[in-house]
Amino acid sequence: MNLLTDDFISTNYGKVSLKAILTTDNDYQLQYYFDEIQLAMLQMLSSLATVVLQPDTKQLQYYLANGISGQEYDKRLSEVNSEWFEGDCFMCSAPPADAKNPSAPITKMLSGIECGTSPNAIGLFSEVKHAETICPDCSHVLNYNLHMNIKGECFGPTGATGIRGGGAISTLVAGDDLKQTVLNNVIATDLFTQYSQLDSGADNKPMWVSPLSSDLYQAQKIGLIRGLFALAYHISFPVDDKECHCDVCGTESEQSVTTFIREKYKGNYGSTKTGRDAGAGWWPHPYTPQSVREDGVYAVCARDQNWQSWQELTSYIVGKETDKAMIEPAYIVRQYQEMSGQGRANLLVGGNIADQGSILGRVYDLYSMPSSLSNHLSRVTQVVDAGLSQKDKLSLALNKMFGIGYDKNFVAGIKAQAMHRFVSNTQQIIQSILLDVDRKEAAELRRAAIKELDEEAKLIYSGLQRKYQHDLPLFKALVKGEYLLNKN
Repeated sequence: MNLLTDDFISTNYGKVSLKAILTTDNDYQLQYYFDEIQLAMLQMLSSLATVVLQPDTKQLQYYLANGISGQEYDKRLSEVNSEWFEGDCFMCSAPPADAKNPSAPITKMLSGIECGTSPNAIGLFSEVKHAETICPDCSHVLNYNLHMNIKGECFGPTGATGIRGGGAISTLVAGDDLKQTVLNNVIATDLFTQYSQLDSGADNKPMWVSPLSSDLYQAQKIGLIRGLFALAYHISFPVDDKECHCDVCGTESEQSVTTFIREKYKGNYGSTKTGRDAGAGWWPHPYTPQSVREDGVYAVCARDQNWQSWQELTSYIVGKETDKAMIEPAYIVRQYQEMSGQGRANLLVGGNIADQGSILGRVYDLYSMPSSLSNHLSRVTQVVDAGLSQKDKLSLALNKMFGIGYDKNFVAGIKAQAMHRFVSNTQQIIQSILLDVDRKEAAELRRAAIKELDEEAKLIYSGLQRKYQHDLPLFKALVKGEYLLNKN
């Protein structure tokens, strides 16, 4: 099976090929049981399409406007080393002779299922039976997801940090259908060359073809194709000639995979402290927003289980300076802003909310905005800033509870629940208001945002006042804080 030519992608039309998705007008929709696998497949398909097309800016603009024919796909495919993407070698490399080759159940490849023994390890769900057996086709996307999206600690004591860092947030530009989404996230090679400033002689061969050989992986020496499929593990998937019903895509298969074998690479990328300290440098992954600090560059990650993506939306599309860092958008968002025409831009923000060995939540949000983002960025910023300002006002009002002498953990729990409800509900409010970014002026959008967010904050606050109306100290504290909530 070859990932550039054969049917391995699970859709509502059954298993189809990358070529079919890119060259036909069928309304394909990915069919996987786990949202993290849906996101990983979008990333992987866009990266594979980049391998085949390797377009410059003009070519990519043509594909985005006119699509790509089957003949053009075959022509481009004939110019690449498609044998590198055979299923039995894709993202798999032979471990060193002295490797221990530990084997693990395929369940560990899904970060939402907890099957570890660490005392702080938890998952969103814990039923191992939900993913015990997969078809060989799904091993590729699970492998890609492990290398690109799963934080090493969530994989256990033998986890490794990949080229993107641990638990990085991904931003992709979604289209009206799967084909458009994949094309939106194909990398224009000339623009990426300017952006990345890699060495002219950077190795572009995949790491399973040209293995890593040093203790330090210099970012400037890693070419685009090599980086898009960078490895952190030697890994393989023993295939059994046994029929199965795949627990990831739901299809019937004549072969099955229940285990995998892996060994960490011994070197370090610039995404680790060891690599940063030794000067490896940060590889600018196209789907990764980054935080530039005094001590190096980091992937942007979700903060905690109460975090919602709207709070960082400004940084994902235009960048944002804080006291400690400069948050920069992912390359793919910059590329889209430079190349976009008419229509709406749908920004997909996804990833895991991780804490050491635990998966506390998922991020999978879609924002619809004008494609001409550069003309409307101030409007987007005003809406997000209104949300952050209202969040601060609610927090200050709730802080009045801490002065009454009650146990601080008890009061902190009350505040945390209220803040979580506000931040969570604001996600939908912000997404709804941004639909009008191209139709309303900034001042009008800001007024709408302030009005709806103010109503939401006051609704939550009045609910607390009703709940604690018979607890006189708490009630009085909430009354005192109310003026801060109403303050303009």
